[in-house]
Amino acid sequence: MMKSIKAKLIAMYLGLVMIVMIVCGSFILISLQNIENKRAEEQMRLYTEKIKEQVVLNYEESGFQDGLIQFTQNGSNTSQIQGNIINTDGKTIASTISSRSALEDYRNSVIISALSGTEAFSQKSRTEENGDIYIEYAEPVIVGGDVKYVIFTRMNVSSIYESIDQTRRMLVLSVAIAFVLAAVMGYIFANTITGPILSLSTKAKELARGRLDQTVKVNSDDEIGQLSDSFNYMASELSNTLSEMKKEKNKLEIILHNMTDGVLSFDKSGTLSHCNMAALELLGTEKVEEDLESFINHYDITSGVYIDMVDSKATKNVNFWVGEKYLNASFSPYLSEKDILAGVVVVLQDNTEMKRLDEMRKEFVANVSHELRTPLTTVKSYAETLLDGALEDRETAEEFLTIINNEADRMSFLVRDLLQLSRFDNNQIDLSLSRINVDSFISENVKASKILADNKKQELIFTPIGREVCITADRGRITQVINNVLTNAIKYSPEGSTVKVWADEDEKYIRINVEDNGIGISKNDLPRIFERFYRVDKARSRAMGGTGLGLAIAKEIMERHGGKITVESEMLQGTKMTLWFLKNITETDAEQE
Repeated sequence: MMKSIKAKLIAMYLGLVMIVMIVCGSFILISLQNIENKRAEEQMRLYTEKIKEQVVLNYEESGFQDGLIQFTQNGSNTSQIQGNIINTDGKTIASTISSRSALEDYRNSVIISALSGTEAFSQKSRTEENGDIYIEYAEPVIVGGDVKYVIFTRMNVSSIYESIDQTRRMLVLSVAIAFVLAAVMGYIFANTITGPILSLSTKAKELARGRLDQTVKVNSDDEIGQLSDSFNYMASELSNTLSEMKKEKNKLEIILHNMTDGVLSFDKSGTLSHCNMAALELLGTEKVEEDLESFINHYDITSGVYIDMVDSKATKNVNFWVGEKYLNASFSPYLSEKDILAGVVVVLQDNTEMKRLDEMRKEFVANVSHELRTPLTTVKSYAETLLDGALEDRETAEEFLTIINNEADRMSFLVRDLLQLSRFDNNQIDLSLSRINVDSFISENVKASKILADNKKQELIFTPIGREVCITADRGRITQVINNVLTNAIKYSPEGSTVKVWADEDEKYIRINVEDNGIGISKNDLPRIFERFYRVDKARSRAMGGTGLGLAIAKEIMERHGGKITVESEMLQGTKMTLWFLKNITETDAEQE
């Protein structure tokens, strides 16, 4: 099997020449033979008509032989044609080549056709023993509607076939010469085409190996030259395109590497093809080796995601936990040029904080509803009792009205705290700043809380700094913070315990510390105690009359002053709350902050 295009071109060229020569030669030979046969047929038909007119119709049957001899002597005969007169029995009764005593009988298809009343001409030649080739013609002579005689003629066509054979030999020689010339011309023709193609093929292989500086010399303006021009243009554009793609790839790698979102790419078979560092950090692993289906199963992602990707080709969002992280996985299929699924890109986002805020929001709504529902239920129950007749009993009515009043106060405090937090959220709180002496300020608040401590037989100890140290703050707001912290310390400390209050400072901050040796706070609860409505011991806190908003308000107030509030605590070891105030802050600065 030929692999060279040059060999194929030469073979096709030679085959084409051979076919043309054979077809043309065959057409010439067949046409020549048909022409000679037609000419011989006409001669034999004319010869037969002459025998019929000059012999058969002018002589009696006994004089047919003499008539044919007279016919030949008058020059009406040709050496190539032999004439015979045959009766209905198939006997030759006269012939142009034999005497009456030695007449030859003929019995063939043309004579049989003529005896049946139809003229016939033999399309096929036959070879006699002497090597001569004859064609035959027979025509009936009809008298009174019946065949009376048959004029049978034979013509020697050996010279015609010899001439045709000579023509055939000349054609074969011409075909051979043309074949040789065609082979030479085909080689030259094929070389002019395959030479540049071979050069292009070599350059294309170099181009495929990454050598993009390939060019082909253009030697003509024909299609091959245009192909060479196109190759040079393609090589130049390919070099530019690959350069741009490399830049884009590097840029994409940098973007993916520095993204905070994790990105994983899987091909159509589910094999991992790309994973950035953020994805590894979010998944808490050093390497991802699973395919897509194993990845879905490993992290217990919603079943059917992989099937949905293949079927619907729609983006799917799934949330799942990885340790303490709450991740959102966005499964986005990407398609090939023929709109066939080519793979899936998974984008991971850390929604832990969002999840926490959402849970806080839900918990906040639930807590507000609960805090309002409880006193409202109490008020409604006692009011219905009063309406049902308890008003008649003055002592009971006064007790019920006292409870209703207390619950109304509790709702009022809750609404007040909520409104205060709302104002902080909307930046609607204006601070009335002034310089405050720390020791005297703390002393005043300790004295105000001493009665509450005495009721629980607790010792409230204040240790002053001993020198004049001032903060710039809103006295009323800071009083609210300290009272809240002191009240909590007293509430959540057992009877006979000690609550300590003192102030200190460093280069940047002035700190007010409140420490108790009460029940303490667990490590799990510590990060959340400044959340709204969050209670460490919900039942106990509500029984003590708290709304769960005090520390949240304290945090907002401290942050508005440019400071902060922190907590340190261990279970059954007590709690220490610290208020941090910036030093050297003016009233104007505080207002701006």
